[in-house]
Amino acid sequence: MFTQRAIAENVLKAYIGRTTGPRVLTGQIRRGAGEDINAILWSSDLRSFTQLSDRLAGNRVIAILNALFDAQATIIERYGGEILKFIGDGLLAIFPIAEQSAAGAAAQHALTAALETIAAMSLAAPEDIRAGEEPLRMVIALHRGTVVYGNIGAAQRLDFTVIGPAVNFVSRVEAVAKALDLPIVVSADFARAHGGNLRSLGRYELRGLEGSYELFATAPDQ
Repeated sequence: MFTQRAIAENVLKAYIGRTTGPRVLTGQIRRGAGEDINAILWSSDLRSFTQLSDRLAGNRVIAILNALFDAQATIIERYGGEILKFIGDGLLAIFPIAEQSAAGAAAQHALTAALETIAAMSLAAPEDIRAGEEPLRMVIALHRGTVVYGNIGAAQRLDFTVIGPAVNFVSRVEAVAKALDLPIVVSADFARAHGGNLRSLGRYELRGLEGSYELFATAPDQ
């Protein structure tokens, strides 16, 4: 019985996360159940993936994606984040903020993880897999916000994830990062939480949202 429970726990952690897995195992699976949490949100995406997948054999594409996700997961988890889901060649992760005073540390951890991830991209896939290809390039968007963390879905198929305006917002910031061809772009809410040396990119309209929003990038020396 203990062995079966350990196997079930490891499987759930592998598929839905080290925090979410144990919650599901203990029975927190009622549809609609959720809680508001404050967190740093991470949304990342690989550049030019469509062209890459059109040119390469399926097994090479899968190998590249696995190497890419391995590199990100190792770094994100090292700094206290948790991957919630993989979306094609991108992923959504959170760095939970337990209390207001911890916001600065969570933001710093997320930004450090982003910088290390960008630096690791050139070596993310083995040479024999990426032979003849340009180095992998990624964009990462960071935002601080409140999200609903819980069970969403159909009666027969649930997903334990986060939803809310903050999730939509960080995906819009990621789109701006792609348009500007910048590796890391963060929101003003993230910049306030971080409180460090970030450079303003000016104000941008975000698809589907009213008004304009100031966005930031890392300083040149980072």
